[in-house]
Amino acid sequence: MNKLLDLKNMFLAGDISKYDYMDEMDKFHSILFDYQGLINESIAEKIEISRDGVIVKLKDSGINLHCIKNDKGIIPLTILNFGMYEEILWDKTASLLKNPRTILDIGGNIGYFSLYFSKKFKETKFYTFEPIPSTFEYLKKNLEINESSKILAYNIGLSDKKSSSEMFYNPEGCGSSSLKDLLNASCTRKITCNFSTLDDFVEENSIDDIDFIKCDVEGAEKFVYEGGLKTIQSHRPIIYSEMLRKWSKLFNYHPNDIIDLFKKISYSCYAISQISLRKINEVDENTVETNFLFVPEEKNHSIISST
Repeated sequence: MNKLLDLKNMFLAGDISKYDYMDEMDKFHSILFDYQGLINESIAEKIEISRDGVIVKLKDSGINLHCIKNDKGIIPLTILNFGMYEEILWDKTASLLKNPRTILDIGGNIGYFSLYFSKKFKETKFYTFEPIPSTFEYLKKNLEINESSKILAYNIGLSDKKSSSEMFYNPEGCGSSSLKDLLNASCTRKITCNFSTLDDFVEENSIDDIDFIKCDVEGAEKFVYEGGLKTIQSHRPIIYSEMLRKWSKLFNYHPNDIIDLFKKISYSCYAISQISLRKINEVDENTVETNFLFVPEEKNHSIISST
């Protein structure tokens, strides 16, 4: 349904006068100027509407992001709604990295994280993983319009074993797609996706010098790490991980199980927020952060000196 075209067709059919048609259309066109106010209160620079779709261009980074119709939580609309996304956390994390050679983005969604970090680290090679086919298509579109040749995208997920598994895909919020039905929304549907392990992927693609991993897979983070322990132990990357108790509970584990897993290979955990970075031993009822850094103990000094 397109209300603008419906009005135009009513006018063309003679069902509405020219001036009534103009009055009704003006109610829609006036929203364009309202959007100018939203842009001014955000990190966006402009909204481009063309035959190819709707694209939001960001001001400082120059990144272009496609919007997905009817996806209420898509990142460019989130930026318009709330002014920004997670850039403050990402800037704080990026400041801890020293010329990373290779970055893995596990749970790539539409590619914004990889694009954002690729602007900061222009010589870094990126591997981005997104298992949902339709989301992956938008990831590729975003890489194409941003001319990001150093970001290699793969239409697979990473877990603790190779498999073809059902994922719960929410077309109104592709960022919440997961191996579990997180939102129990009426629009959610099941899609079969392909999975590998981090260890197998790294070996099969002869990847060297992994310095940083971002992992945000809506509750299944523990399984990614279990399938990549060999790689993590060998490369000793800093890891940026989402950990939400409400999501991990659906997978029958607690974020502390991830912390314990990393302790066994001599990693420390830091809770990261917009205002602080603090070392923690466990997640408890007082923990409000949902993003965490796992840092090899031999690199702790560089983290401490930067805070």
